[in-house]
Amino acid sequence: MKGIMRGRFVRKLKLMPTITNFKQQGLVLHLNTTTTPDVFCIQKLPTPPPTYDDHNHKGNNLAELEANDDHDHFEEEKEEELEEATTKKTLKLGEQKLETKITTCSIECPSLNDFKEMCPPGGRHTIILYTTSLRGIRKTFQDCNTVRFLLRSFKIMYHERDVSLHLEYREELWKILGGKVIPPKLFIKGKYIGGADEVVGLHEMGWLGKFLEGTPTHSTDHCTCIGCANMRFSICSNCCGSCKVFKAKGDNNHELFLRCPDCNENGLVKCPICC
Repeated sequence: MKGIMRGRFVRKLKLMPTITNFKQQGLVLHLNTTTTPDVFCIQKLPTPPPTYDDHNHKGNNLAELEANDDHDHFEEEKEEELEEATTKKTLKLGEQKLETKITTCSIECPSLNDFKEMCPPGGRHTIILYTTSLRGIRKTFQDCNTVRFLLRSFKIMYHERDVSLHLEYREELWKILGGKVIPPKLFIKGKYIGGADEVVGLHEMGWLGKFLEGTPTHSTDHCTCIGCANMRFSICSNCCGSCKVFKAKGDNNHELFLRCPDCNENGLVKCPICC
């Protein structure tokens, strides 16, 4: 009987709350001395603020700051490398341009004696340009205009020979150069200079003007020829450009068509005023 009572007492004793349980539940046990002594009161503590580990939090912030610093440092290094590469590239281009200028300046200007002697008829002391006025091939026509414009820009006197207006000029040019060539072709004082590419190249190097020194020039008010409009040719007055003339044959007054002896294949004659 005593054992049973003892077991019940132990179980009730275990069910009674302890101070540890009160603390876990946010309760406080204190003695109320104001009213009745030896009376215990239980009060609930206010909810404590959430706790965290200051050390871990500071560590995380420090890690983030270090990561940001590393990123900014990487970006700065990248920008510095890019600026350095750009500067090196600019300096390299400048050095190349300087070397090109030095090389260009170091090359001596050639003289007319360096060119091959191929003197067209009447061109020992003059400038002769073979051109064409036909526009069938656009590049050829534009090249002729280019060389003509360069020569006119120096305001020099030169002789232009249009191979499309006079067949003898074409045969003459082919005979000089030893084959069928396409104008423009420039000859200066009996020296063959070349075509449009060679003439333009010499002009860009500043050498064409030196080759033309001592050449007679004309004034800016150089007028246009009233006979041929500076075309160097005019229509034949004997056949009126038809290349045919009539001639009587025998006593029957029969007329025959004969080739005009005065004009060329195009019914043109050299201008008697400017040629």
